[in-house]
Amino acid sequence: MAREVFIKGLQHKAIESIINHVIEYETPKVVTVHNPSIGLLRRSLQLGVVLYVGLYQLWYAQGYQEFADMESSVTTKVKGYSQSSLGSKHPPVPPNLRQMYERVWDEADYVVPPAENGAFFV
Repeated sequence: MAREVFIKGLQHKAIESIINHVIEYETPKVVTVHNPSIGLLRRSLQLGVVLYVGLYQLWYAQGYQEFADMESSVTTKVKGYSQSSLGSKHPPVPPNLRQMYERVWDEADYVVPPAENGAFFV
């Protein structure tokens, strides 16, 4: 009999401790506030933020899956020179443009620097 009363007393104290833990909070000055309405308001705001982030942003809107367009460029380092010629099986090219296709190419002619604004090198 005394044991049952003791166990019920412990259960009552445990429930009271849990309720006090839910409705009480500490400020930076370590002042314990014993107002149940303010404590419940604080916990409900915390729960609202957690539910918004967890349920809406992560589950419903799938905010973690948003993608941004990728911007990239490739720069190669080339040494030497090359020569190009049109050969016999090409479409007709006007004589004034023929020199543009049949010539010797230097590094500066066929390596184009990246043309991105606000890009960085990794």
